[in-house]
Amino acid sequence: MKEADEFVDITLVFGKQRIACHKVILAGMCDYFRRMFLTNMLERGSQEVVLHDISASTGVLLVNYLYSGNIVITKLNAQDLLAASEMLLLGALKKKVEDFLLSHTDSVSCISIINLARLYDLKTLLADARDYLHEHVKEVVEFEEMHLLQEGDLIEILEANTSQEENFLFIQKWMRSPEGRTNRFDDLMQYVNLSQCSKDFVCRTVMAEKLMHNTRGVQLLQQFMRSYGSADPPKQPSLAVGNIDGEMWLCTDLNTPQWQPIQQSPFQIMRHSACASPGGFVVSGGQSQNGIQRECYSYAAQNGNWNTLSPMPTARYNHSSIYHNHHLYVVGGYDGRRLNSVDALDMRNLQWNHLPPLPREVRFAYLAIVSDNLFVLGGCNTDLNWVADVHEFDSTQQTWRQRSPMPEICKGGAAVSFNDHVYVVGG
Repeated sequence: MKEADEFVDITLVFGKQRIACHKVILAGMCDYFRRMFLTNMLERGSQEVVLHDISASTGVLLVNYLYSGNIVITKLNAQDLLAASEMLLLGALKKKVEDFLLSHTDSVSCISIINLARLYDLKTLLADARDYLHEHVKEVVEFEEMHLLQEGDLIEILEANTSQEENFLFIQKWMRSPEGRTNRFDDLMQYVNLSQCSKDFVCRTVMAEKLMHNTRGVQLLQQFMRSYGSADPPKQPSLAVGNIDGEMWLCTDLNTPQWQPIQQSPFQIMRHSACASPGGFVVSGGQSQNGIQRECYSYAAQNGNWNTLSPMPTARYNHSSIYHNHHLYVVGGYDGRRLNSVDALDMRNLQWNHLPPLPREVRFAYLAIVSDNLFVLGGCNTDLNWVADVHEFDSTQQTWRQRSPMPEICKGGAAVSFNDHVYVVGG
């Protein structure tokens, strides 16, 4: 009927595009037009309605949507459709665009999506995009969109990030965006603790920043030099070990190794997994007299205290774990059946998230992190045979891919990463 221009009684004008329509259909499908045609607005008796703020291409999409209920949303038209759906009170279309953006957030578009979500009050999209920003901040700040980041969002990043050197670099990059931000530098420097930066970084990078060449900057540099000169010698690294029965020991000086039993833990488990974390280590899962466990605990070496963390989504033992960038990752294991599941605990909010499963079930695998990607090496397969397989989890694409296998099977060894290399030892 529309294609044949039968019974049309209104023309919508989008720039140079004129589209003949039916008032009854527009009013039935859109609150904006319903109010326009059923109240005493001037357009009620008009033969055409000019929509100045909607482009011709977007107008065609909208009219087709109102008549058919179908629309093709792309990265190129999503923002225009959001603006139009807000203007025309098209709540269902607005939700469609939000769902589209939820599945298309990436490092390039993340900041724009945050700003869009805030502008159009899309709470779910805003929360999702902010989580993405915090998890992929190193990648996001490398794109030109960095200049679109609002100061409040930058401050959230600075408060959540533990690397003070990275924080200084983030501020530098944000300041070099549009002019007019240099006056914010001194205030933002309160989120950088120079005493936790290396002397080389301060001398080469911080002192070279022209915005530090003022009274406040000089004071910060003087404070750093005083703290650096009077600082206590670096603390010796500590080493913790445990056995299959759950007993644990701690050595706080590797030069004169003296092992002290770790105070009684709040659990009695065996076949758990443990991994180093900032200031201590984390223990997860295992077996006890009550069965397979979900519980997780962290140990703080400084005060000897145990803390209870959120339990794993899946109880498991003989699994593997590793800590990286505020997250605890647990991989594989056994819960009465062999597992290929991978879960991640955000240590900032103690929330668990499911990651894509491994391509195979595995127990006793070795884990390592290289360039923010998780490597799973070796382990025991479904037939209880040790394998040399290697899989890499791409943290950006959220996908697994198989890598070259280890030269030989390594049973009961260990793996560690250093300078973008993975070393597998022992066994």
